[in-house]
Amino acid sequence: MNVAFDPKLIDHLELREKALKERDARALYQMAQIYASMKGKKNEKKAYELYKSSATHGYAKARFMMGLCNEKGIGVKQSLPMAITWYIRAEISAASDIADRSDTADEMDRERLHIFREEPGFATELDDAAYARPDVLESVTIEEIAFAAEQGDPYAQDCLGHNYCLGANGLEKDLEAAEYWHRKSAEQGCEAGIHHLAQFYKRAERYDEAVEWYRKYAELRIKQREAYFGGS
Repeated sequence: MNVAFDPKLIDHLELREKALKERDARALYQMAQIYASMKGKKNEKKAYELYKSSATHGYAKARFMMGLCNEKGIGVKQSLPMAITWYIRAEISAASDIADRSDTADEMDRERLHIFREEPGFATELDDAAYARPDVLESVTIEEIAFAAEQGDPYAQDCLGHNYCLGANGLEKDLEAAEYWHRKSAEQGCEAGIHHLAQFYKRAERYDEAVEWYRKYAELRIKQREAYFGGS
């Protein structure tokens, strides 16, 4: 007697085999998505565990979902600082994958991103250190940047906010002005503005606002990654 098996069941079993036996990061992520689509705390916990397994292999989407789970308290106790850490790791993983695929990426940059991808402490330190470095103005003055910011240029707005936050390039430290200009830039979709606004809020320990913008920045990076990898 011939027994016909549902193709969907076969696909599911093959995915499970790949995820649980081969520890394939993408398959683990897909299994997590299946559990996440089902109701119940038990399924939420299982999804979280699978996302974490995938994330340990550096899969950017899984690391993003670890951030979301920690932000929303899905399958794990809510922790905004931990969510931020995972969002940082997600965007660095995405950037590392892009650098590996890019012909123009410097080999030293590739190696640095690989290290930061594997070490969460280094990833956070990199994020903090990057914002603490003042902008180096070579061909423009801070007055010209301020004028361009007033005219609506999002990159100038971000730069002006950064200089106000650090009290650099002749500006006095003004956190209210820094937030204003970073937000103006971020709300126009400027990549640097989104990242700097997230970093600004984290430095101020305003985690509710920081986690929102770190999530947006990680989403942006993952979309860029998908453009290179066709959504995989």
